[in-house]
Amino acid sequence: MATVCATQSRGKMMRLTLLDECGAPVEGPASTLVSKSFVSVTATPNYLDAEEISQADANGDICIDDRSDPALRWIDLSIIVCVTDPQMINLITGDPLVVDDATPTPNTVGFRINAALTGTANFALEIWSGITGQACTAGGFTNYGYWLYPWVKDAQWGEWVHQNGALVLTFTARAVNESQWGVGPYMVRRDATVPATLEPLLSPIDDDDFVHFEVTAAPLPTPACGAVALVIP
Repeated sequence: MATVCATQSRGKMMRLTLLDECGAPVEGPASTLVSKSFVSVTATPNYLDAEEISQADANGDICIDDRSDPALRWIDLSIIVCVTDPQMINLITGDPLVVDDATPTPNTVGFRINAALTGTANFALEIWSGITGQACTAGGFTNYGYWLYPWVKDAQWGEWVHQNGALVLTFTARAVNESQWGVGPYMVRRDATVPATLEPLLSPIDDDDFVHFEVTAAPLPTPACGAVALVIP
């Protein structure tokens, strides 16, 4: 069995998907958003402190020396974006949208940070990274590093600065386990048949999974301003 290794650089694309309170994708008219306007996504694993038990004997020598296994609690995420997309903010934080009075369909023109709603959103986060120095696959496809955080919640606003310079928005959140992502609602890989066909994940995300990574030759999703409909097969 061959192993696929990759050197990665640059963030190519980001996708957000609305989840329900149990971590399952929500089918709806504005449930998914693809954007390339992220500056960075920083992931920091958060571990429960190990429990250590030690006991010296009467001679001062170690009699008992035991340490518990590391326990991963969640993964802290810091997300920085360089576009003010109200529907992206709504998917990340749950904050309400502001619309205008256009008829017959109002336009989404802004958002509000609402004490009762901010931080209530549940979403999945996918990131595609570039792979350096690669040769095209046998089918002429480009490979990408595909990172999936199947359940992200508890988002909080970070600071933003009005200045003679770029305005970027920062959010922190937690990637947790026990999602109901399954194999996902998207075609994110090419199978091993010839010719290759686009497929969802080969195996479903299980209760212990915080992150999924693989090298994929599936094409990048197309970015757009605002969220679009998600139809779950």
